[in-house]
Amino acid sequence: MIHLETLNGNGPRLYSDFCRSVYKGRCRNYRDSMSPLLGLVLDDRSEFGKRSDRTALLARDSSGSPVAASVLCRAHADPSVLQIAFFEALPDQQEAVDAIVDSAREQAGRTGAKTIVAGLNGHVNYGLGFLADKHDAPPCFGSSCNPDYYLDYFTKHAASEETLVSYTYDMAAASFDGEKRLLDRVLSRFTFREANFADLESEVRLYTKLNNECFAHHPLYAQRTFEEDYELFKPFSSLLGGKNFLIAEAGGEPVGFLLWYPDFNELVPPGKGVGLAALVKLKVFRRKIDRFKIAEIGVLPKYQGTGVIVGLIRKCFELARASHGICESGWVFDDNADSQSVCRRWKGEAYKTYKVFRISA
Repeated sequence: MIHLETLNGNGPRLYSDFCRSVYKGRCRNYRDSMSPLLGLVLDDRSEFGKRSDRTALLARDSSGSPVAASVLCRAHADPSVLQIAFFEALPDQQEAVDAIVDSAREQAGRTGAKTIVAGLNGHVNYGLGFLADKHDAPPCFGSSCNPDYYLDYFTKHAASEETLVSYTYDMAAASFDGEKRLLDRVLSRFTFREANFADLESEVRLYTKLNNECFAHHPLYAQRTFEEDYELFKPFSSLLGGKNFLIAEAGGEPVGFLLWYPDFNELVPPGKGVGLAALVKLKVFRRKIDRFKIAEIGVLPKYQGTGVIVGLIRKCFELARASHGICESGWVFDDNADSQSVCRRWKGEAYKTYKVFRISA
């Protein structure tokens, strides 16, 4: 018999304790990058909390032991989607997962949500997709990590599945020699600058504006506010610099952007998350980080197909290759032919696969 318990003020602590029990001894390379986001999502006072409805659930078995957990989340910017977010579970707990899905269906019916999505953690900028392969590989900061049995829990419920793919690039092999004619045209029309983080507020406002315009029709993207993005950016401003947020401009007007950052997970031991110790290693001891991640690339619809995305990636590689050897891209949808084509340039290799499940409400 499974009992679903609604978590309140102690939700983040209980979640963290339960996560440790899930990953201990099962995922040797697990890094905890979700706890800060979970605390943000569950906080009614946070900017995201003010703009969403959330119900944190903990499933207990007949002995009272926690066996599964999730946050049912509905962002006000996209009320048609109810998310089974921040999902975690022990092995052989299909009954508990069924109970969470049933609760999601009941809530969707009550609130008018049209579809249920498992694998979306509040917003695509917070996390999307369950890891479907390479479970023993170290997770790049900001990328999903989960046991291999998670996918089986949702397959029986899914009306459809969506596949996401990330890519890796060896900086020593990545070359733009074959792009000279295209880059000549791009550089004659566009300029590429680093963000000015001395004026973080203005640059985050630009980030929000570009995100909302570039991804307005992207699957599962929900419109953001400056306040939400600033809340997300601010804690990491001590780890990032202006070079990590690149802006493409045409005649002084922003037309695209690229966000990248070092793999901070290389600074923390398994089971831990990025905190003060990681900051000291990075800032004081200048600890080298081999891998970096391109988290987002966006180009305004009017300028797609102009080659501006090649200029952004070239600028990123120029800045990153001096101190990093490997690039990992963020996810792209497997059926997005244009994005897949871009990712395969510069000798990019498909790396990790992720799954998102759509469940009938």
